[in-house]
Amino acid sequence: MVKDYHPAGYPQEEPMVPHGQSVSLTAPEAFRFSFESAPDRHLRAAEMLDPRADKVNDQREQLPSVLISLMRDIGIPNGIGGVGYTEADVPDLVPGTMKQQRLLATCPKTPTEDDIADILTKSVENW
Repeated sequence: MVKDYHPAGYPQEEPMVPHGQSVSLTAPEAFRFSFESAPDRHLRAAEMLDPRADKVNDQREQLPSVLISLMRDIGIPNGIGGVGYTEADVPDLVPGTMKQQRLLATCPKTPTEDDIADILTKSVENW
């Protein structure tokens, strides 16, 4: 379903989003979604990613904030919109996302199709 995105350093024969990028594009919203289920784990992960990061007022935003800073630093596109998706694509992306059970099974809060749609919608213009 990738439209026209061609990541730097990859063959340009056809559009693609590398797996690591695709996971990171929705990660800030996914961590906002799962924060309540494991706040200590989220805060610890943020601390491990950037021990010197300023603490934010809303603890729910600590891990997304640190992650977004890292993503900006290494040139990750801005959410799924940064690789060409729009809100109109979300209904078509949800079923494929729900098939990724090996990834969803590790989430401390089980997402529904509506949760996935919300995460994807918010990830269109993530930061």
